[in-house]
Amino acid sequence: MDPASRVSRLKRRFLDVLSGSIKLDPRNATLFLQGLCAQDDPVACLNAITKSPCGLSSIQSAMQLDLSVRFTNGLGSNVLGYLLRASDVGGDDLDNLLFNMVEPPIFWGVFVHTFQEGALKEDTQFVFARMLARLLMLRDRDTKPFRDIAARPSIQDSLIASPKHEIRETGHLIKHILSTTSPLMTYDILVGPGGRHDNDFVDYRDIAILPTADENLCQKSPFLRTALHNKLDSSDTPVKDYFDNTFRMLREDMIFNIREETQAILQQDAKHRGLRINVSPIGIYTGTDDRKTRWGVKLKCDKDLWQLSGMNGLRTRANFLTQDPRGSKILRNQSLILSVLAQCTAVEDLLAHDPPVIVIQFDGDVNIQKTLVTFSGLAKLQLIQLSAAVFAFEPVLTALKNSPAPLSQDIILWTPGSPVQRSQNNVALDHVADVVGLDPSADIGDLLDLGKSIRLDKAQARSLAAGLRQRVSLIQGPPGTGKSFIGALLSKAIHDKTARTILVICYTNHVLDQFLGDLLKHDVPANSIVRLGGRTIQSTDHLSLHNQPRERVWRDWDEINDLKLRAFDYEVELETHFQRVFDENLMAHLEHEHRAFYDTFYVSPVTEDGLTRIGRGGRVIDNNYLLSRWEEGLDAGMLSGEPHVQASAWIWGMGLSARRRLLEKWRKESVASALESVCAAGDSYNVLQGAIRLEFAKSTVAMLHQKRIIACTTTGAAIYAEALEQVGPDVLLVEEAGEILESHIFTALSHKVDQLILIGDHKQLRPKVNNYQLTVEKGEGYDLNRSLFEQLVLKGYPHQTLSTQHRMRPEISSLVRELTYPELVDTPSTRQRADIRGVQSNIIFVDHTHPEDDDLIIGDQCRWWHKIIEAKLVRGGDGAQDNTLPRATGLQNFHQLREALKRDNDPILNDLDSVELAKAGLSILGPPVHKARKDGIHLATIDRINPNAIGFMDCPERLNVLLSRARDGLILIGNSQTFLPSRKGGTLWKRFFTLLEKGQYVYQGFPVKCERHPTHTNLLKRASDFDDHCPGGGCVKAW
Repeated sequence: MDPASRVSRLKRRFLDVLSGSIKLDPRNATLFLQGLCAQDDPVACLNAITKSPCGLSSIQSAMQLDLSVRFTNGLGSNVLGYLLRASDVGGDDLDNLLFNMVEPPIFWGVFVHTFQEGALKEDTQFVFARMLARLLMLRDRDTKPFRDIAARPSIQDSLIASPKHEIRETGHLIKHILSTTSPLMTYDILVGPGGRHDNDFVDYRDIAILPTADENLCQKSPFLRTALHNKLDSSDTPVKDYFDNTFRMLREDMIFNIREETQAILQQDAKHRGLRINVSPIGIYTGTDDRKTRWGVKLKCDKDLWQLSGMNGLRTRANFLTQDPRGSKILRNQSLILSVLAQCTAVEDLLAHDPPVIVIQFDGDVNIQKTLVTFSGLAKLQLIQLSAAVFAFEPVLTALKNSPAPLSQDIILWTPGSPVQRSQNNVALDHVADVVGLDPSADIGDLLDLGKSIRLDKAQARSLAAGLRQRVSLIQGPPGTGKSFIGALLSKAIHDKTARTILVICYTNHVLDQFLGDLLKHDVPANSIVRLGGRTIQSTDHLSLHNQPRERVWRDWDEINDLKLRAFDYEVELETHFQRVFDENLMAHLEHEHRAFYDTFYVSPVTEDGLTRIGRGGRVIDNNYLLSRWEEGLDAGMLSGEPHVQASAWIWGMGLSARRRLLEKWRKESVASALESVCAAGDSYNVLQGAIRLEFAKSTVAMLHQKRIIACTTTGAAIYAEALEQVGPDVLLVEEAGEILESHIFTALSHKVDQLILIGDHKQLRPKVNNYQLTVEKGEGYDLNRSLFEQLVLKGYPHQTLSTQHRMRPEISSLVRELTYPELVDTPSTRQRADIRGVQSNIIFVDHTHPEDDDLIIGDQCRWWHKIIEAKLVRGGDGAQDNTLPRATGLQNFHQLREALKRDNDPILNDLDSVELAKAGLSILGPPVHKARKDGIHLATIDRINPNAIGFMDCPERLNVLLSRARDGLILIGNSQTFLPSRKGGTLWKRFFTLLEKGQYVYQGFPVKCERHPTHTNLLKRASDFDDHCPGGGCVKAW
C-alpha cells in the first residue's frame, strides 16, 4: 500500500472510532492513535475529540493498552507531542483531554517511571517535560500530584541538566512554577518574569549581568514591561517595578549585540574578527601577592597569539602588551568560551608567557558551574572573543541593583497636577532666586561674585530661579541658548552660598571638560573640584582624581590583616575544590554521600597482620581496587572472601547497566558538590577582597569628602558608585540630560541626594541604544531611548525653556524655528555677520539625482568636498575661515569622504555612523569630534541608499541636530528625491525642502563667486570645474 493511501485509511479509522461506527479494542488501538497523529491540524483534531461522545474515553483507553518502553518512546510520545502542538489555542479543551490521559495514572505512572530510569529518548524527554509543565498549569484541578512529581530531584535535576537546551528551558519553567506560592494564570506564568532559562528570575537582583549559555540560546521573548509609567498606579511596589524594568531593558540592550555576534560566530561568519584560540584550564587566579583581585580561572593557550608571534623574552613581550597601543588592546573586551560567557581580564605578566595564559572571571554561579563542567569533560575548548561592549553596561547594571532610589516621589511617582517640591536650600540661595525672580534683568555679577557684569534674559532668570528652588528642576534649551551657562551659574551659586556637595555628570568627556572650564572661568576654586575618570584635556587635567593630593588616612591594620588571612583561607579552599572538579575521586564522594557503597569498596592498605596487600603481577592493591572491578562489571576478585564484600552481595549482584547508571550519577554528584564548594569559597573570597578594597579606598573617599564639586561621566558615576555613596553628594546636576538614559541618572543618585537639576533638550538626539526594537521610533512602547528628561516633560512636569539663541545666524535659525522651535529668538549678536567668502549663499543645498551607491558619483562627491577644502572656497582663499566642519550621514559616503580629507581635515563622525563603521570593521582616524562643538561652517552629505527607508534621518531630532550645529554657514549635498518619498520621514523632509526652496538655497551644482570680482559667479557640477573655474579659491580673471 502506498504511503498516501495508508495515511488516508488511518485518518478514516480515527474518525470512525470517534463517530462510534468502529469500537476501540486492543487490535485497532494502535491504528486509532496513528490516525490521530495523521490528522492535518491538531486544533481541528482536538475539537473532533472534544465533540465526540466517546472521544475522551477512547484516547484514555488507547493510551493504557500498551505500557512498554517501546510504546512510550514511540507512538505514545508522538500522540502527546502532536496534541501539545495545540497548546497556544487549545485552552480548557486541551487541558481536559490531557488530564483524562493521565488520570488514572496508568500510562502517566509508567511515563514518569521510565523517565526516572533514564530510558526515554531525548525527544521523548522533551515531550515529557512539556507535558509535566502543562499539567502543573492546569486551572480548577488538583495539581498537587503533579507538583510532587516535578519536585523530585530525579525529575527536576535531570531536566535542568539535560544536554538539550529546549529540555533545560522547560525544566526551568517547571522550577519557576514550583516556586510560585499563589495561583497564577497560565498567561502570567508564561509571560511574566522567571522561568524562561537559567538566568530568568522574578527578582531582577538575582539576574546575572552576563548572559548564560541557555539565555543566549533561548528564543523566548524576555520579560519587559511596556509603557510602564501608565501602570505604576496599580502596582503594590511601583518603585521596585520601575527599577526592575529599567534594569531589564538596559540589560536586553546589552545582550542584543552579544546575540548578534554569537549568531555570526555560530554561522561561521567570516566578518567576525575576534580572537579564536584553544585553551585549557591550569588553575585559579587571585592576583599577585601585593595586589589581589576577584578570583578567576587561568587558561593556557595551545599556541602563541598572532600579535606576539616572533617576540622572544618575557620582558620584550610584556613591554609590547603594556606600552605598545597594539598590544594594550589585546583581550580588552568580553569573551565567549564556546557558549558560556565570561569576562576576560588582560593580565600582562601572564599574557607575556609563551604560550600565553588568559584569565577569565565570571558573573553568577550558573556561568561558573557550566564553564567548569564543560572544562571537566574536555581537554581543550575554543575561546572566542566578542567585541560587544559589556564593560560599558556592567557598572551601570550593577549599580541599578543597589540603587537607593531617592527622589522617587518627585520623579517616578509624580503625576500631573502634583505640586513641585522645594529644595532644602538656605537663605542665601533663596535670596538669589528672589532677586532674579523679581527683576530678571538685574545684574547678577555682584550677586554671585562673578567679577563682571552679567544680565540674564527672562527665560534664563526663570531657569536659574527654578534650579535654585526646586528639588527637581528641568531646564530645556535649544542649541546656542546657554544651557551650560545656566548650569555653571547654578553650580557657582550652590558652591559659594551653601555647604552642599554637587555631583556633575555628563554623557561625554568632551562636554564634561567644557563644563568644568566654565566653572573655572566663573572663579570656582580648582581645589574645590575633582574630576573622576580619564581622557581629560590639558586645561582640566589638574582636576583629575590621580592629580589630587592625598592626606594620610588612618587605617585599621589589624582589621585589614584579619581580612587578608580569612581571604587566604578561602583562596586555599578555592584551589582545592577547583582541583576536585577535574580530579575524579569517587571513593571520597562515596565516603560522605553513600556510605554503604563506600564500606563495600573500601580496601585497607594492609592486612590484619600488617602485611601489604599484593595483587597479580606484584602490584599493590590500592583503595580503588574493588570500585574499579565493580565499574567494569566484574566480581570482587581476590577479595571476594572478605566479610564486608560478602555482606554486600546485593551491590555485587547489580547488572552492568545499573552499575553504569549509578557511576554516572555519582560522578555528577561529585562534580556538583565540588562546584558548589568552588562557588561558595569564591563568593566568600570576593566579598573579603571587596572589604579590603574598601579599606584601601578610604583615602579616595576622604579626598572626595573634601571636594565640593565632583564631576564625571555617567559611566564614571557607575564605576565610582560605592565611593560616591559613601560621600553622599547633596545635589546631582546633569548636563546633556536629553541624551542620557534614565538608568544612568538613577545610578548616580546616592542616598543623600536631595536636589536634581536636569539640563538638556529632548528635541535633539535621544540616548543611543543598540536594539532598535526597544526604541521610541520602533513604536512598541518600550521607549528605552526616551530619557528621563523627555519622560518628565511629556508627563507635564513644569520645566523652563530658554528661548534666545546666540549661535546660528538668522538664515539658519529660521530653519530650526520653523521645524522645531517656534519660540526661538535671535540675539542681536547673531546678525550682521560676514557672509561666507567664495560662495553665493550662506545656506546651500546641492541637489543631485544620483543614488548613494553609485561608486562613480560617490567618488566625485568626495573629490567635490576635497576641492571645497583645498581650494579654500569656504576659507576665503586665505585661510581666514578655518572652522569648516564636514559631516556625512551615509556610511559609504563617510568612509570615502574621510579618506579624501584625512590629510588636512578632521571630519566629524556622526554618533550612529561611528557604531556602523565599527561593525563594518572600519577604523576611526584620529579622535572623534563631539557634536557639542560650536561649529562654524557646517558641511554635510546626506545621501541615503534606499529612498523608501532613510534610516535614522527620518527622526526630527536628527534633522534638528544637522541644522542647529552650524553657526555661520550650512552647506549640504544630497538627492532630495531619496528623502521626499520616504514613508516615515517624507512629511518632515518635504517641509524642510520647501523652506530651502522658499529661501532660494537649492542649487543644481556648487554656487561659487569670486570675492575680488563679486559679479563673477559660477555653478560647478563636476570636480574638474573647481580647477577650471576657480583655481585657488578665486576665479580665472586677473586680479
